[in-house]
Amino acid sequence: MRPRTITPSFRCTFCLLRQLQEGCERATPDISRRYRALSEGIRYLGRLQSDRFDIRIGGDVSEIVKTMTGNRDPYRKIKLDSNRMAEEWFSRRKTANVTFEYAVRLAAAANNIDYGALRTTQQPKALFERGLSGRIPTGDISRLRHLTEKSKQVLYICDNAGEIVFDKLLVSAIEKIGPEVTVAVRGGPVLNDATLEDARATGICQVAKTISTGSNLSGIVLEECSKEFVDTFRTSDLIISKGQANFETLLNISGKPATVYILKVKCDLIARHLGSRVGSTRIILDAAG
Repeated sequence: MRPRTITPSFRCTFCLLRQLQEGCERATPDISRRYRALSEGIRYLGRLQSDRFDIRIGGDVSEIVKTMTGNRDPYRKIKLDSNRMAEEWFSRRKTANVTFEYAVRLAAAANNIDYGALRTTQQPKALFERGLSGRIPTGDISRLRHLTEKSKQVLYICDNAGEIVFDKLLVSAIEKIGPEVTVAVRGGPVLNDATLEDARATGICQVAKTISTGSNLSGIVLEECSKEFVDTFRTSDLIISKGQANFETLLNISGKPATVYILKVKCDLIARHLGSRVGSTRIILDAAG
């Protein structure tokens, strides 16, 4: 069944205020710059109209932090740490011939490496290991495999740094089944989301063609994306989408290919929408059309 679309609520403002604060803290140790960025962000949020509430607000808040602090990638250090952790995790294990199911479970668990959706002081390894406790019904993974087997072109939309290393394993497993995969990452730094820099550093570019969305938004708004991304989006047989922000935004796009969302539920709004609980791991099918 096709999931209903999601409309962000006023409660999302509190999450944006938290992201604004954390972004300032990560961007600079200079208190005066933090204060100027925080003040400008609060003024911006105070001017918003209720009918203008969408994912682009988060992008605007991120740009305010970057502009006012002079730091174009406030989450760079935690992204590097996340990628390093994931590579070290793999270096201690044999992953050459993992099953499709195991690759899905690892990629899903890695969506917990998130420094935007929730406030956390935990290190990337602790977040990932906590994600490993998430339960995914085997039937959901079987349905994902069935859709993969029927597809020739798959668009795999990544979410976070660190997580992208585990995505690389799943992309390889998908390609072994048969489809050609195109990987998409963010068009520029936003929170701890993966960009082309992370894609190159982690080697996912060597596994599959990798493009950017052309947008600095945490989710997908086609009007903000590059022609290359939109063309790939429209001509794919199957979209595999990682993370909550991609889930929230892709649901609102009509006429898209069959889409499978792999995510950790990270807020009450999404938990209520899915009839789930915060912290649960979900694989959700959104039929084409």
